[in-house]
Amino acid sequence: MFLGVIEISLRSTRVTASDVGPDSSSRLLVREHDIDARHQNIERLTSLLMAEVETLRDLGVARTEVIAVPELRGTRLIRLLDRASISIGSGEIRIPSRRESASAAFLGATFAGEAAPADDVTVARIGESGVEIAVGTPAHVPGWFGSRPVGTAVIARKARFSDPPGRNQVEAAFSGAARALASLAWPAGDRALVVSSLANEVEALCGSPAGPEQVRTGIESLRGEPAEEIADRFGVGPAGARRMIPTLVLHGALAERLGRAVEPVAENPVGGRFWLAESDRPLADRRPG
Repeated sequence: MFLGVIEISLRSTRVTASDVGPDSSSRLLVREHDIDARHQNIERLTSLLMAEVETLRDLGVARTEVIAVPELRGTRLIRLLDRASISIGSGEIRIPSRRESASAAFLGATFAGEAAPADDVTVARIGESGVEIAVGTPAHVPGWFGSRPVGTAVIARKARFSDPPGRNQVEAAFSGAARALASLAWPAGDRALVVSSLANEVEALCGSPAGPEQVRTGIESLRGEPAEEIADRFGVGPAGARRMIPTLVLHGALAERLGRAVEPVAENPVGGRFWLAESDRPLADRRPG
């Protein structure tokens, strides 16, 4: 089944389409638009939403879900975009809880072959405003959940990142992320996966699995490169380029907190949300790959 998800974040809107089955998922389209979720951008966001829903329909997508980050809950921007989404047939804009987002990320990372069966797996999802962590058995809804407000935009702002960020700013971001994660205790899984929109780039820079030292080496390889050069080097948009070093920092901080190397895994919002919606059906007889 061809399904789509449009994710409205604070600094960008991401569009994903995938062919999703009972135990598999293959990506058809992923792209990101660098538009801040501000009221003054309502016309641009409305036009973008209408155009992307139409594009997904042309691809044969049967259903498109529009979701937004929790920080936008109750805003006038979302109320206006909600009307537009309903009028074009993509339904009301949903704002998932952090637990729901963590569960979808967990299933997206473990259900379709990204993680082999194990007793328990830890999956951390890196977002703009926070990190959500779930622990459980692959291909099942996770039994443990926690989060901390230490996302890519948060640590970059608190560490006062310049472009490019200096060594002291990067170390300040590491320290801030480590402090935030230190206050969260969770049961250790047999493997640790970190889900982000830049998983391929993290793996190219740090390898997989990646420990704190590999992450620092990866960051050092970007030393002195402004976001524009990072965007050109990796073929990502401006928003992705700005997230690169904060995303690496969070991989390193999570590896330090866990005491083990972490495996970068690409986001699978379409598959994850589909399998979460189907989770009322028995999953025990399904194999993760």
